[in-house]
Amino acid sequence: MSKIISTLVLFLLLLLSSGCVRNIDSNGLTLKLNESQLNKKSDKFPIKENFVFANIDIKQPKIYIKNGSNKLNAKMDLNLSAIFIPTSKGTFEISGEPYFNKEKSAIFLRDINIEDLEFTDLNLNKRFANTLLSNMKPVVDTIFEQMPIYEIDKNSFKGSFVKDIKIENSELLVTFGL
Repeated sequence: MSKIISTLVLFLLLLLSSGCVRNIDSNGLTLKLNESQLNKKSDKFPIKENFVFANIDIKQPKIYIKNGSNKLNAKMDLNLSAIFIPTSKGTFEISGEPYFNKEKSAIFLRDINIEDLEFTDLNLNKRFANTLLSNMKPVVDTIFEQMPIYEIDKNSFKGSFVKDIKIENSELLVTFGL
C-alpha cells in the first residue's frame, strides 16, 4: 500500500512541476517537452572553432522536430571566414536521435547528421563545401556529446525516474516511472 501511495505522490509532484501531460498508464507518466523548453538560452554559445584553412563561429541552435521524423533537428547560424574568402554568414542544420543520460540527468543527441549547409552571400565550390562539412562533423559531434539539449535539475528527483524518451507524432515524449 505504501508503494502505491509513494508512486501516486511521485506522479502528482511530477505532474505539478513539469510540462504537458501526454499520458498516464502502466508504463508511467509521459510528458511532452515543447520547443520553448528545448530552446532555452545557453551561455555555451557562440562556439568558435579554428581550422587550418577556416574559422567558424556557431550561434545558438534552434531545436525542433520535423513532421514525420523520429529525430530532433537543430538549425544554427554561423559565420565562416577562410583563406581567400570574405567572411560569410550562413546556416546549417543537423539531425540526431535523442537519448537520456541518467548520470548527467540530461537529454543529448547521437547519430548526428549534417542535413544542410547554406551561405547567404557565398557560392562554395563543391569540393571545398565537402571538405568544410567533413571538418565540421567532428566539431558538431563533440558539441552535442558534451552539450545537452535539455537538462533536468540534478537536485530534482525527476531525473532518477526517467524511464523512456522517444519522438512520436512529432512530439518529444519523456516517460517517468519506477
